[in-house]
Amino acid sequence: MIYVLYYILFQILLFITLLIISKFKDKRLHEDHGEIVPPGFESTNEVTIDPVTQEKRRVYFNPKTGDRYYKVEK
Repeated sequence: MIYVLYYILFQILLFITLLIISKFKDKRLHEDHGEIVPPGFESTNEVTIDPVTQEKRRVYFNPKTGDRYYKVEK
């Protein structure tokens, strides 16, 4: 019975560790690319609005590489 508790505790600690690591590694949600759109990127109709700050971000897409670029609109 004690091994089951150790196993559950280990799984919880592993999950928390992976969440913390992913918080630092995954910067996609916090990208702020600036004002100038790099060459090769095309504007899309996708616009997101942050419900807290009311900031509008337009999405640009590079068809050659598949990268996405987010530009804050004024």
